[in-house]
Amino acid sequence: MIFVGIDPGKQGSIAYLVNSSIKVIATPIVEKEYDIVAMKNILLDINKNDEVFCVLERAQPMPKQGVVSMFSFGKGYGIWLALLVSLGLKFQIVHSRTWTRKMLEGSPGVGKERAFNVARNLFPSWQPKFKKEYQYADAILLAEYARRIYKNE
Repeated sequence: MIFVGIDPGKQGSIAYLVNSSIKVIATPIVEKEYDIVAMKNILLDINKNDEVFCVLERAQPMPKQGVVSMFSFGKGYGIWLALLVSLGLKFQIVHSRTWTRKMLEGSPGVGKERAFNVARNLFPSWQPKFKKEYQYADAILLAEYARRIYKNE
């Protein structure tokens, strides 16, 4: 079974969990736009051999987020949603408050740093080389969340 977490923003990523190994791929962007073909190919590659269960973070307005960035985030959400449906993948949409409450409960820190620390503790083999990769922690935690809720279905 493969568990997939999708953080749908342009700065987001898709992470997938196979056994205890985590793989992360940055959201494909070409000339500042979502690369829909590459996004589809990522899902096709993940879906080659095993059963797949995905969790997609629900798009929603965030405090201090501008109209343009919110529109872009919503666009990414819509593209990932359409790809999941069109490829017939089993998935669940989850509100950020729901998965963060479950995954970050009792963990020290705030914001992205907190998510990064939890992801590193869960998957010590994940060794980001650049600071910008720290934001991939959300997709990693979404993949782990997918694993946990799938077992409870």
